[in-house]
Amino acid sequence: MKKLNLGCGFDHRKGYINIDAVKAVNPDLIHDIHKSLPFKDSVISEIIAQDILEHFTKEDVQNVIGDISRVLKINGTLEVRVPNIDDIISRFENDKETRNEFLYGTTLKTGIFGAHKVGFTKEYLVTIMLNHNLVLEKIEEVDTNFHAIFKKKNIKPKKKLLLINQTLGTGGAEVFLVDLLVGLKKHKWDINVYSNNDIFIRMLERNKISAKKVFTVVDVIGDWKGLLKGIFLWPFLTFEYLKIFSEHKDASVFLASGFIEKIIASSIAKLFNIPSCWIEFGPMETIINKFLKLPKLLYFLVKDIPNKIIVPTFNTRNHLIPETRINLSKIEVISCGRKINTSKAKINSEKNTIVCVSRLEKGKGQDLLIKAFRKVLKEIPIAKLKIIGEGDFKFELEKLINKYKLENSVELLGRVKDSIQEIKKAEIVVFPSVWSLEGFGLVMIEAMSLSKACIAFNTGPSPEIIQDNATGLLAKNKDVNDLAKKIVLLLKSEKTRNRMGKQAKKIFNQKYQISSVAQKYDHSLIETINIQKAKKLVE
Repeated sequence: MKKLNLGCGFDHRKGYINIDAVKAVNPDLIHDIHKSLPFKDSVISEIIAQDILEHFTKEDVQNVIGDISRVLKINGTLEVRVPNIDDIISRFENDKETRNEFLYGTTLKTGIFGAHKVGFTKEYLVTIMLNHNLVLEKIEEVDTNFHAIFKKKNIKPKKKLLLINQTLGTGGAEVFLVDLLVGLKKHKWDINVYSNNDIFIRMLERNKISAKKVFTVVDVIGDWKGLLKGIFLWPFLTFEYLKIFSEHKDASVFLASGFIEKIIASSIAKLFNIPSCWIEFGPMETIINKFLKLPKLLYFLVKDIPNKIIVPTFNTRNHLIPETRINLSKIEVISCGRKINTSKAKINSEKNTIVCVSRLEKGKGQDLLIKAFRKVLKEIPIAKLKIIGEGDFKFELEKLINKYKLENSVELLGRVKDSIQEIKKAEIVVFPSVWSLEGFGLVMIEAMSLSKACIAFNTGPSPEIIQDNATGLLAKNKDVNDLAKKIVLLLKSEKTRNRMGKQAKKIFNQKYQISSVAQKYDHSLIETINIQKAKKLVE
């Protein structure tokens, strides 16, 4: 086939597009190009898509372009026309009704499909084409449109990832990062990691991920003592990071999840012309407003460096925009995930056992759980509570356990070799965090993967992960009495636990398997690279 014209002949009722497949198929063929095009791979030399792409959502545009690329031959061309929003706004500045019709489209003859759902800049148009191996040949402004020609190339993107992660502890973020990097290796990424944390490095090495030591530790978001020490060590860490980037100047993307890496290392990445992608796990208000808002100033100075910022929940996204004034277009929501082997021999649940896995610190809610558990025992005297994790809050929790005389019912197990095995023993899992900086709550999806009903407070990211009355229960925020009632309800009803556990496992398989999460990260990291390429091409 020589030519495929994705024309503007709409089916008014269904919003389908008329495909005029010249000299090859019926010219009156009607096909919904939300679905895969009805052609084999690499069979078309030229495709014209004028006044088409703006009618799809931003998510669907990627799929449509991907399918267009699929049917194009290598060196085949794609000719595109899309509205130039900046020109429309400028041209019709004094004629706002006409401006709005140009911007939003008309549905008079075409029905709802005639509405415009996505806007294009040169940079965005070129970026999404590069994501699908479509390389810019020419782009020009014609009337109120961008007119561009792209050529399909057999491009194998260079996948060299550099991750620097300073952390003073190991928690859910580090567990997720290990699983993520293993998943990215399966997508052919060459990965190099640097960290100050020996436990994190050993976790990576056990999974055959190259990891090296960062020797200078700078903490500007802890306490005043740490801040002053960090300021003193700043030049030394900068020198160490410069050395790392000198050794990895061929990296195709730099990934940062910690605060100090975003401040110092991202600036160095920019110096080496390496595109940056950040992961922001949780809200930042408490962090950036410390020390007379010095962290906020530092963050503000570098916030425009990354091409992409990945967040695990809309809760984080919705906090991040007003807190940091990050460009909304840079933010992408990709949930965390886990790789959990559920094929091992089944471990029977221990009757009336509740398990809580989390770092022991104020805000993580173990104190609220203990207070609620005291009330649970009045209904179920044989219930047991196992709290897993380590941290300075342990001493406060021990005092609380002694105060309520719960020594025979509550265990503080500290750090365990395999928390998954402990979750398997639970009848229910409780995630009682009310921490303002909570980013995700990995234990909730770990419980889901093992078909365990989970209870959490209705705050932070928990409502996005737990479907109330479907995969678990949400208690009123910080309400100890309501938390106790929810625990009692599930402990007393095996039928409810099984129903929720079954649905939880289904949702985990759909959304939180690390394989699907890593695939989304793979696409996002490639787009991080392509955004930088697009900027240069349209300058």
